Amino acid sequence: MFSGAYEHSVDEKGRTVMPARFRQKLGESFIMTKGLHGCLWVFPERTWTRLQQKLTPKSFLDERGIKLERYFLGAASECMPDKQGRINISPILMNHAGISQGEGVLIVGLTDKVEIWSKSRWDEFNACLTDDVIAQLGA
Repeated sequence: MFSGAYEHSVDEKGRTVMPARFRQKLGESFIMTKGLHGCLWVFPERTWTRLQQKLTPKSFLDERGIKLERYFLGAASECMPDKQGRINISPILMNHAGISQGEGVLIVGLTDKVEIWSKSRWDEFNACLTDDVIAQLGA
């Protein structure tokens, strides 16, 4: 299970550090793809395999399934951290998440996945979460 948040930056080559605590649970390689709300999702391979099976269209004419498959699988990339724990974020994924080289990112653990947010989008998302909103969400 993943939890916690870590702040890092993205270097000029599009790399950031995946926290050691998360790397241990993700394994030697893992999958990064587009997430919802303008972030990136990172999954261990075992979780990704199950998710991939669920995203497989029921037929060649399954328009909803094909769209989901294109969105999540079309942008997916395998990550293998280097010796310093750095991973590459592809230009397509950086663009999706609004991440720029030299910018800060938040790497957030959420039970079965890790999210990567640009610092500005993370702050924007959290600015809307007042005590009243949290209470309504939890009701």
